[in-house]
Parts: sequence; C-alpha cells; structure tokens
Amino acid sequence: MLHSFVRSVTQFGLLVSFMAAMVTAGVARAGSDAAERGGSLDNPMDPPNLLSGIQQRRTEKEALFLESPLGWLHDAADEWEQAVYEASSLKLGFTFTHLFQGMTNVLPGEDHGGMASDLDFVGTWELVDRGEPTQGEFFFAFEGRWDYGTTGPQDLAVDSLGSLLGTANTFAAYTPTFILRQLFWRQGSPNAGGSYRIGKFSTDALLSTSAHIAAPTTFLPTASSGPFAIALPDSGLGAVGAWYINDRVTLVGLVSDANGNRYDFGDIGAGDFFKAAELHAKIAPRTPKAGYSKLTLWHTDGTKDGQPSNGQTGPEGWGYFIKHEQELTDDGRAIGILRYGKAFEDSAFYNAQASAHYLLYNPPDPFKLQKDLLGLAVNW
Repeated sequence: MLHSFVRSVTQFGLLVSFMAAMVTAGVARAGSDAAERGGSLDNPMDPPNLLSGIQQRRTEKEALFLESPLGWLHDAADEWEQAVYEASSLKLGFTFTHLFQGMTNVLPGEDHGGMASDLDFVGTWELVDRGEPTQGEFFFAFEGRWDYGTTGPQDLAVDSLGSLLGTANTFAAYTPTFILRQLFWRQGSPNAGGSYRIGKFSTDALLSTSAHIAAPTTFLPTASSGPFAIALPDSGLGAVGAWYINDRVTLVGLVSDANGNRYDFGDIGAGDFFKAAELHAKIAPRTPKAGYSKLTLWHTDGTKDGQPSNGQTGPEGWGYFIKHEQELTDDGRAIGILRYGKAFEDSAFYNAQASAHYLLYNPPDPFKLQKDLLGLAVNW
C-alpha cells in the first residue's frame, strides 16, 4: 500500500498545469473580501460571495497588462448593468475560466492532456429591505462546463492515471452544457444577527469551506478543494440558517434533499435528507479578514436507490469534519489551513481525508501583481 501511495504521489507530481483565467473575477482573496456579506459562509463561489467579488474586481482594474483591448467592452457592460440595476433591482455577474492540463506519464492508450472551460452567470433580484441588513433577495446561478474533444482535466486522473484524486475539480463537461445550478431566496446578514436561505443550493459550497480554497480559482484536485469525507449531496432543495452570535462565532444548520440533482430539482418527496450543523469560530485572528475555523457534524439518510451521488456513496451514514484556519503573519498575507474529516458506514466518497495548505498572498515577483497568490497543499 505504501509503495502504491508513493507511486501515486510521484505520478501526481508530474502533472503540469497551464492555467489561463481569461475573464474570471472570483480569485480567492476577492472572495475573502466579499465574504463579509455572507459572514462565515465564505466560499468565494457561493453566489452571494461570487457576485460581490465580481463587483469588487470591476473597480480594481488590476491585471498583468495595464491596458486591455476589451476595456471599452468592459466599460459598456458596466454601464448597461448599472442601468439594469437602477431600473429593476437586478445585479448580474459573469465569470469564465479556462484550463489546460498535460501529463508526462499516462496509462497506455490514454490522453496526455485536455482542456475544459467553466462559465458562471449569477444574479440577484433585491426585493425586500434594499440596502438594509435584513435585505431579502432571490439568487440564481447558471453554470456551463464543456471540454474540447479530449478528456477534461477533472477526468484525467481517473482515465489517464487510474487515480481517484481528480486533477482539477469542476473542469469536466456537462450534458447538457448549461444548467440552472442554484435558485434560492436569501435574507439577513451578519449585521442583522442571522440569515437564512431556502430553495435549490449547492451544499458543498457551504460546509467546511474557506474563502481561500475554491476549485475554479485554485485549480486544485478534488481531494484538496472539497471536504469529500462528508457525504455531500448534489445541488438540491433545502434550507440553511445562520446565527451570528458575535463577530467571531457563528452557528449554522442545514437540511437538504439527499437525492438532490444539479440537472433538475431532485426528489425531495422521497423523504431522504442530509442534515448538518457547523460551529464557526475565529481563533486568534491577527487581522479583520481572518478566516473561520469550523467543526461540522453531519448525517445522511442515503440516496433512495443506494447509488452514489456527488460526495455520497449511497448508504445511510454520519461523520465529522474539522478545519482550522490561521493567519501566520501580522499582515495576514501568510495563512495556514489544516483539515481532517472522518465518515462512517462507508457513506462518503472518502472514509477519511486530511490536508494541509500554506498560502502566501502578494509574494515577491517582478510584476508586483496585487492579490497574486502562492499556494502549497499536501493531501491524504
């Protein structure tokens, strides 16, 4: 087993990734800044945080190249979206990310590389208490994923290496290409002392998350970007409530359809549910942007047919997941994240999962890019 593990790590280390983020607005730090609105529900790809991150990036205008040939198009789009918002209370956002991965060593007859794209179109319709902490609004999130006639990066590990790690989570084609991934009502905020959402949402965008780790913004494998020692159901109908006890402690409860399906509205009538409770706490923060450490306890009734779905393997089960996130420097540039999860009754994709992450924002580089990020991760 040890030899197999070492060999897998060695092969995985041979992966070479070339990443082109063409119009993406959801970089990790932008998500961290935007997450103030969602408090400890801090995943940068969760629609409220993603939309806020897009709005923030529009004002920063920071990039490798000082002038963009599409600057006029960006400005025209900003003016149009502002006009739409003033007329209808609709806010809209768009991100597009493209990834190519290549490998030096593969199984006989399998692809050495592949490309895939991920598109997110998100929006909110503000209807109640606009501009207040108790604001209520409808969120929607359309997502598209497609490849280019080869094995997509997410599937390269399975097909070309024979590994279950996955080489780039989310970069696998959809059929159909575009789907309505999330549609929910959300009301409240940390300033209101609580919030809730009800509708169709992605459970794995809420539980044991970090503002610094999201698959489309870090190109990390499944084992590193997602807490899949939790039997996470697919996007489906449910409800989430958050109680912001103070600015450092939050309590979250979640119930969702264990038969959720991102391609439709699942089968909540079957009576199979996924339940979770999370305690969020900032431990020894050094800056106001410090992230939350989290303890997750969960239980799933299993899927109605006992078949795998997203992070579930099918049967009933339970488990826990722990994430400790810590600023390592007084300026908050260096961050360490430790994660460990354990699932019981063979109910989750991983029976056990552990990882360690080190992140350094704005590392020394000749281009002096803002919000640049150096990251290292070790996964088991």
